[in-house]
Amino acid sequence: MISLVIPTYQEADVIGTTLRRAAKTLRRTGEEFELIVVDDSGPGDGTADCADSLAAELHVRVLRRPARQGLATAVMDGWQAARGDVWGVMDADLQHPPEVLGRLVEALQQPGVDVAIASRYVKGGLCPSWPRRRRAVSRLSTHLAALVLPRTLARVHDPMSGMFLVRARALEGVELQPLGYKILLEVLGRGRWRGLAEVPYRFEPRGLGRSKLGWRQSLEYPAHLARLARATGQLRTWIRYATVGLSGAFLDVGLFQLLVRGGGWPWAAALPAAIELALLSNYAWNQALTFGPAASGASAPTARSLLMTLARYERACLAGAGLNAAATLALLAGGAAPALAASVGVLAGGVWNLIFNVPRIWQVWGPAGSRMEVETAWDAVQRPPARSLPGKVGF
Repeated sequence: MISLVIPTYQEADVIGTTLRRAAKTLRRTGEEFELIVVDDSGPGDGTADCADSLAAELHVRVLRRPARQGLATAVMDGWQAARGDVWGVMDADLQHPPEVLGRLVEALQQPGVDVAIASRYVKGGLCPSWPRRRRAVSRLSTHLAALVLPRTLARVHDPMSGMFLVRARALEGVELQPLGYKILLEVLGRGRWRGLAEVPYRFEPRGLGRSKLGWRQSLEYPAHLARLARATGQLRTWIRYATVGLSGAFLDVGLFQLLVRGGGWPWAAALPAAIELALLSNYAWNQALTFGPAASGASAPTARSLLMTLARYERACLAGAGLNAAATLALLAGGAAPALAASVGVLAGGVWNLIFNVPRIWQVWGPAGSRMEVETAWDAVQRPPARSLPGKVGF
C-alpha cells in the first residue's frame, strides 16, 4: 500500500485538483493507496476542510497542525500516521505533476530499488519556467550536497527533489532529524536503502498556492548538510581525505624543487614526474586510510582491483593535474621561482578538484556498503507512464 503525504499551507484553491489527479494516477497503477494531507494553514484557510470533503471519494486523510511547523516535519508526521509499506511525498501546488506518480511506482518495482525520485536533472527532466538565477542556485545547492556528502550523493542527480517514494522498510528503526525542508537528504543519508531510481519530470510553474521556501530554510540547508556529514561518518572521511591531499601537495612541491635544483632535471620532465608521484602517494594513503579496508571494514582488495581503482583514480584526477601543470609552467615561463610556481600549480589543481571533482574522485572507491549503492533504472524511467501495470509486486 502506498501512503502519499501532501503537505499544505494555504492551498485551498488547488488541493482538490491535486488530490483528484493523484488518486486517478495511483488507481491506474493497481496498487492500494491513501492520500495524507498534512495541513498547517489554520482553520480560516479552508485547505483542510476541502481535503476532508473528498475523503470518501479519494481515500484522503487529513492531519491538522496548529501552526506552520515546516515542510520536513509535516512529511514525518504524515509518515508516522501512514498505513502503507511504501511512503511518498509531493507538493500540493501542482509544480510536481501527479501523473509522475505512475512512473515512480514502476521504477520502485524494479529489482533492488528502494527509493524512486522524481528528478529534474536526469535526461528528460526540465525546469522550463525557472529564471536563470533560480536555476543556478538550484544547481549550486545540488552540487554542494554532493560535495559535502559524496559517498551518499555523488551519483544522485536530484537529491533536492521534493517528490519521491521510499519503501518503509528502508527507514525502519531510523531516526530522521531533518533541519529545514529537504526531507530526501535525510532519507538518502540515514536510510538503509539498496538501490535508487530517478524518473525525469517537468517541474511546472506555480499556478496556485504559496511557496514554502524562505530565507530561514535556505540558511538551514548548509547546517543540515553538516549534520548529515557527521551522522554518516563522512566528516571523518573528509578529514582523512584532506590530510592525505595536504601531504600530496607538499610532496609535489618538494619533489619538483628537488628534481629541478638538486637533480638538474628540465621543467618539462620534473613537473609530470612530481605530479604523478604525488598522485600515487595520495592514492596509496587514501586506499590505506581513507577508503580502503582499514577505514570501511571491507575485505582486502586483489591486485587486479587495486590496479583498476588506480586507473579510475588517475582518470578522475586528470583535469586537476593538467591545471596544476599549466599554472606551474606559465609561472615558470614568467620567471617565478620553482617552489612558488609549483605551489601555485598545486593550489590551482586542488581548488579545481575541491569545487568540481570531489564526488567523482570519492566514487573511484565505490559505494561504501549497501546503504550507498545506487542503481538508476533507466529502462523504467524512460518509458511513458503505463495505464495499467502487469501485476502487483507486493509492496
